[in-house]
Amino acid sequence: LKAVGAAGGAFIIPATAQVFLNYFAKRMDPLSSDMDPRYYHTLIPNVLYYENWTSFVTGDRYELPAETKADLQKKGHVLKAIAGWVCSSRIRGSQDWAACGVSDPRKGGFPAGY
Repeated sequence: LKAVGAAGGAFIIPATAQVFLNYFAKRMDPLSSDMDPRYYHTLIPNVLYYENWTSFVTGDRYELPAETKADLQKKGHVLKAIAGWVCSSRIRGSQDWAACGVSDPRKGGFPAGY
């Protein structure tokens, strides 16, 4: 991984961490690690925000699975759905020095490169 970053105010750090962990810990491919539903806990107040929307550009649906939401509620989390989210991008270099750019579909853009 050469670089990873995000845009989106208070959600930048957790979104970047989620994409990073999806890629390295969960071994997801670059695009899937970006497209995985995101969540953000404010701690004070006790609210966990999660994605619940459909991209008007790609038609992709972003939402935590119902089972995950139920498990979080059982643990006492207050859940709040939000539309729109932080967007991330990254560049990954392969062993043969080729670069692979990934641009989060949430923003409606695509990586440019040659």
